Amino acid sequence: MSYMKTEIVGGVGILSFNRPEVHNAMDDEAIAEIYDAFVWAKQNKDVRVVVLRGEGKSFHAGRDVRVMGVRKPGVSHYEFMKTGQRNIVTLLEMGKPTIAAMKGGTVGGGAEFALCCDIRVSSTELKFALPEVKFGLAVDQGGSALAVSLIGPSKTKWLLMTGETIGAQTALEWGVVDFLVAPEELDAKVMEIATKIAANPTRAVLAAKDLVDELWADGVRAAIRRELTTQLALFASEEFAELRAKRQAAMQAKR
Repeated sequence: MSYMKTEIVGGVGILSFNRPEVHNAMDDEAIAEIYDAFVWAKQNKDVRVVVLRGEGKSFHAGRDVRVMGVRKPGVSHYEFMKTGQRNIVTLLEMGKPTIAAMKGGTVGGGAEFALCCDIRVSSTELKFALPEVKFGLAVDQGGSALAVSLIGPSKTKWLLMTGETIGAQTALEWGVVDFLVAPEELDAKVMEIATKIAANPTRAVLAAKDLVDELWADGVRAAIRRELTTQLALFASEEFAELRAKRQAAMQAKR
């Protein structure tokens, strides 16, 4: 089964994360498919607006914790992270309006995909978190700058330092999401917004997007570079190794 589903409806490119049995958590193969889907949407002339959504109950649960810190033979942490960051950079440089349909688990790298979008619509069942600190790690896809640009430094620090989860109403009040709807209304609301944008003159829409993006995009790119260095140091830390060993032992015990 393909991790990414793609379709075009009325000029709207719909990209769906498709691993619902694990809340669309991503492994190495999924990371590669995400990149291919982002490039497809960026290059396809029939796509004027891009929608990110998830199949099942969640938007995207981030890295599959069962393979957290695990690399294929011959792949370094640096090489792996650069591959993962390529996805967020491609989304950042999509050159087309992007809308996230957030619901259920929107966590870690998945949360960063949503934060990178131009507009975020959420269902009332949202569970949003940047929990990397609990694994002895930090955000590594621009999450620090993306969150600060939306909710300010204090709330961003709270999210990053506690790793705690916030619900839909708090996310709306803080500015993490822009619109809040019932679960059964989510896809329709997202398509309503996407269709309105797609119907407007393309050059004017992109001009509006660029005018705003120029205020913060360079900061996100700089954060991505800083987060790479920080994360590499944390991967080498004793804390991360100890937490990973405990997590692996716990998973083994459940089998």
